[in-house]
Amino acid sequence: MSTWLNFTLISIVILGLVVYFALALVTHSQALDIVNHPPEERPEIKETPEDYGMVYEKVSVTTEDGLKLYGWYIPGENGATIMIEHGTPGGRQGGLYEAAFLNEGGYGVLLGSFRAHDECEGELISFGYHEQKDITAWHQYLLGRDDVDPERIGIFGESMGGGTCILYATGDPGIAALATGSGFALTQEVIEKFIQFELDPPEWITPILASFIKFWAQREADFRTEDLDTEAVIAQISPVPILIIHGGEDDKIGPQSGLQLFKAAAEPKELLWIPEAGHVNFEEFQPEEYQGALLRFFDQYLLEQ
Repeated sequence: MSTWLNFTLISIVILGLVVYFALALVTHSQALDIVNHPPEERPEIKETPEDYGMVYEKVSVTTEDGLKLYGWYIPGENGATIMIEHGTPGGRQGGLYEAAFLNEGGYGVLLGSFRAHDECEGELISFGYHEQKDITAWHQYLLGRDDVDPERIGIFGESMGGGTCILYATGDPGIAALATGSGFALTQEVIEKFIQFELDPPEWITPILASFIKFWAQREADFRTEDLDTEAVIAQISPVPILIIHGGEDDKIGPQSGLQLFKAAAEPKELLWIPEAGHVNFEEFQPEEYQGALLRFFDQYLLEQ
């Protein structure tokens, strides 16, 4: 082998290693940005249920792994209660729109925050893995209230909250009905779509970036994406009914995510498809249909028994 060929091969190897380690460093930084959510980076709480004309209580719980969480409880009139679970990087105030019309319909509403959001303890986001402990704590809180019928508790989750609700419900915790808005399974396809949304890299490098970022995120926040594949487990929720709401212009996780979840779910199931909507902004396009679908769904399975 000629000296020139040896030099060329060595140069290619060195260049490849440089590119690899550069990608590792860059994606490690990006992954840290995605999973770390310290208090100073969280959206300010600018609205409360009072701004929507609702009487409420400030409530808190402590998770099984010792984190204190904060939320709002809005008493209802019909004995049934709905837990609203927010997405990331938002917080409990993101569910005030839904809380208002659900409460007007007679429902008690619990707006409980996840760890590493709002004023809650914790700084790492695991996209539903550890957040299931948070829903457990909020559910147990409701079960301890005298004004809540334990057999008529429903749950509505948006984005990460939707995926977390699906994972939680597969454990048969006693939820009577489940609805999701822009919920997702943390599949490779969704991760790539999310990275396109957040970073806007050249399309050809997106799968490579996704693999690196997934590796670092799992390592930092102590979870496996395989454990967050809601599409693989959603059928286990049956016979608990599920309503899946998704937008045809969802540019954050892709419109196909909702359709795939609906296809994988077992009966009883319903789909509300809003073609013009993006990610969790259904009220901007078909507010009456959106409100009506959620109310009819919960009325059917929480009241008409």
